[in-house]
Amino acid sequence: MTSPSVDRSLDRPVVLAEQPYVLPPDLAAIKPEVLALDRSGPGAPSFNGLNAGLSEDLDPDGGKIRLQPVHYFDTMASTYLAGEQWRTGTLAGVSADITHHLFTADGRLVPLSKNDLSNQIGVSTVALTSDGWMLLLHQGMGSRSSPGLVAPSGSGSLEPKDIIGKTRLPEAVSTGMERELREELGLLTPAMRKIPMETTVLGFARWLEKGGKPEFYGTTRINAAMSDLDLRIHESELEYVGQHEPIPPRDVARLLAGDPFSTLGRGALSVPLEMCLGLIVSR
Repeated sequence: MTSPSVDRSLDRPVVLAEQPYVLPPDLAAIKPEVLALDRSGPGAPSFNGLNAGLSEDLDPDGGKIRLQPVHYFDTMASTYLAGEQWRTGTLAGVSADITHHLFTADGRLVPLSKNDLSNQIGVSTVALTSDGWMLLLHQGMGSRSSPGLVAPSGSGSLEPKDIIGKTRLPEAVSTGMERELREELGLLTPAMRKIPMETTVLGFARWLEKGGKPEFYGTTRINAAMSDLDLRIHESELEYVGQHEPIPPRDVARLLAGDPFSTLGRGALSVPLEMCLGLIVSR
């Protein structure tokens, strides 16, 4: 769900609350079962990292926006359960129904300030080098979002450390985008960290399939040529990044002219990549 009027008013003050998000009683009751299922699945158990959640909807008229710390396990037991019901052991009754946290009885989306979900913020950016390459990647099969699909150069969650010292929303969001980009492209050596980047936050949406999760999309200019970059998959990203997918300038030109990504024959694109490319082309 998108809003052009919100996209035009993203530059606003931002503040991070001290108190973290707390699950409502019905979701707190099923959290142990949710985590037990996660640990019994394939791959390494999830890490209970500290992220940032959006406490209220973005008013098209602007105004200060409030964020709050969110533990990842609380997102697993709330936002990521969109469309699911948790029943009692006898299946005789529903112990938690995520739908009523998301939608009103007449089908309208519940405001972020009232849905009692973590509303963990996602950030995604597509990078372009100084000589016109677009740097994408195939999401690893261990990724919770878009496994196996072609994804932006960097995508993940906004973290409290991205917000500390920032006073404007685009500044905080772009910091998170660049952090994710460097991690997923492996630009982590001292030499690569010195390469300057310029990130523009292009738009905002709520991803309904992910519990109405708030998402920001952008583009990043890397002030270096493709041949100057040392792309690698860091060991911490092996489960989440399958392979890098650099797009040469001639194909980038086709995408920017509006050609569908499918015409490149490079795989199926993820929702975040589709959103990023759509916003880049519209500019």
